[in-house]
Amino acid sequence: MNNMRKILIKKILHECNSNKIHVTHDIVSFLLSLTQLNPVYQLIDDDEISHKKLIEVIKEKLQDQNRPSLTTLKNQLYYAKHYRERDEIIKKHRISLHRKTTPLVTEICETDKIENDQEVEKLYQKIIIVITLLSGLGNPAVTNTLREVTATLQSVFQPSELLNYVKLPIREKEEQLMELMCIVAGIRLFNRDCERGGKEIDDLPSILQDAVKKTYDDILELLERLMTKVYEFTATVENIISFVLVDEDYSDDICYSTINKIILPENIKKDNYERVIEILTAKLLSDVEHSGNIIKSLIERLRQRLMRLHETMRYRTAIPTTQVYPQFIDLADIWMGLQDEVIILSNINNFLWEIHNLNIKNVNVYDQEIFKDLIIKNVNILTDAERLELTMGKPIINCGDCTLYYPNTTKDFDKIDLEFLGFCAWMFVTGKGALIPANPNNGVAKWRGRYYAFSSAAAAHHFGKEPDKYVHEALNFVRDHIEYIYLFQMYEDIETMKTKKELTEDELELKTCQDQTVQTDTHILPPSIENTNYIWNVWELRRRALSLANIAKCATKSTQTHMSHFRSGACVQAAPPKDKEVQTKRDNYMNTKKLLTYIFGLRGRRDNNQHVLSFLEEEFEHL
Repeated sequence: MNNMRKILIKKILHECNSNKIHVTHDIVSFLLSLTQLNPVYQLIDDDEISHKKLIEVIKEKLQDQNRPSLTTLKNQLYYAKHYRERDEIIKKHRISLHRKTTPLVTEICETDKIENDQEVEKLYQKIIIVITLLSGLGNPAVTNTLREVTATLQSVFQPSELLNYVKLPIREKEEQLMELMCIVAGIRLFNRDCERGGKEIDDLPSILQDAVKKTYDDILELLERLMTKVYEFTATVENIISFVLVDEDYSDDICYSTINKIILPENIKKDNYERVIEILTAKLLSDVEHSGNIIKSLIERLRQRLMRLHETMRYRTAIPTTQVYPQFIDLADIWMGLQDEVIILSNINNFLWEIHNLNIKNVNVYDQEIFKDLIIKNVNILTDAERLELTMGKPIINCGDCTLYYPNTTKDFDKIDLEFLGFCAWMFVTGKGALIPANPNNGVAKWRGRYYAFSSAAAAHHFGKEPDKYVHEALNFVRDHIEYIYLFQMYEDIETMKTKKELTEDELELKTCQDQTVQTDTHILPPSIENTNYIWNVWELRRRALSLANIAKCATKSTQTHMSHFRSGACVQAAPPKDKEVQTKRDNYMNTKKLLTYIFGLRGRRDNNQHVLSFLEEEFEHL
């Protein structure tokens, strides 16, 4: 199947290039995946007719590059590929930065021997460059920056200490290098605040505050332009559909025929396209607000940390490192947080610029003549907020067999996941894709595990008459108009019904999804020690059960032999133990004979005939 997809994508790209239609591989693959969900265009192996039919329908969608539905799909594809959460963006940036410095860090950490001063100086210069790059405080190619980093590093880590540094394990070398980077960065930031250096360091707090304000204003301006047109379209479509609500005796055929005569499909798609841009832009606006709050918090932390450092170092010439080094590390960590916000804002601006380029033609193209034909006289154009305020206080009372939930009686009402992104479900079906904001505060209807909101009590009443019918019609409409699949996150629902060409109430049961939480109390009853043999382990209970089962099969038996009655007891008398003494021979001693030694001829002889004479003492006893 994957090979077949690749072949079809190549054919579609070739057809588009032949017709001078500029498309990318990604948009063709995206359209193919969504179009395949419709059983009419289902991909079948070795079926040239189905392949040709699929190629033609995708080529027809790509024919007009300014079509609102195609532009909507391009926006959705770009959003899916490039939009990332802030934590993922920061992590990706940090990994990229460390990947660039990894060769130099590895070279430093793998050095295990230094033979002369030249090698010491070379290794020290590498450490200086790594610290400068990782801290992001200036360019190491600038002489003043390199000189400042060198002086700061020498104040905390002398070149002579490299002899011990190279003997450490690689893991400890990396940790000490990162610690040195934070300490040096903190010292440089403190010196900058004291106006004793740091001229090459950017003033991130003021830069970020200006950037947040400028980005917020740009997004707000784009939203205002979009919402002006959205409110006009919404008011017109809502008033047209409201004719159906005036008389409940209208049949569905009359409803659809009336709407088909008044509403042009492309104008509905125009409204939906601008609603999609509004949703994406509002998400970016929320990210900017979140980033602005974090920047305010970081700036306040920075101010307090600098104040504490000034208090610690005031009027003191020598300070223990245990008091200042942790503060310098924390100061560097705060500054890195500000650097992360620079990356976040840069990513938001790039994303906004690409969205603007994708939609610049469609935003500027606005056919007033067609719109004037649709406008009903005396239509009051309301904003979404005004529309919600106007319908406030009119709760939904009747919605057929659906279960109703209200904000004042439902716990965690704000966390309910509404279908169709919170737009009115009945208006969407009746208006053939019209996105009219609903008012959940008037009540939310639950049907088959799904939650639906409505723009008015009358819309909820119509939906409640035949909820299965409207749900299936909505799914039929979504799979025929693929730009809604990704918007409403309905890929799984559409995929489950890809084998059904037309849905009915009895043919399909939607996959019911429901989030549930269970809270278990730690101790429901007061503790007691009545049963001391309580065992919680199931395997221990099984072991005991098997042991009892084996014991039940056992029996104790006794046997009487023929000679056993002759047995009798016997007594043995033993002598009591007593102590005894043994006398050994007496001790004796002996004396050795004493040897006497004389030298003969020491006196009165002129020759050298002296010699030694030895006698035992007993030989002189007779003298």
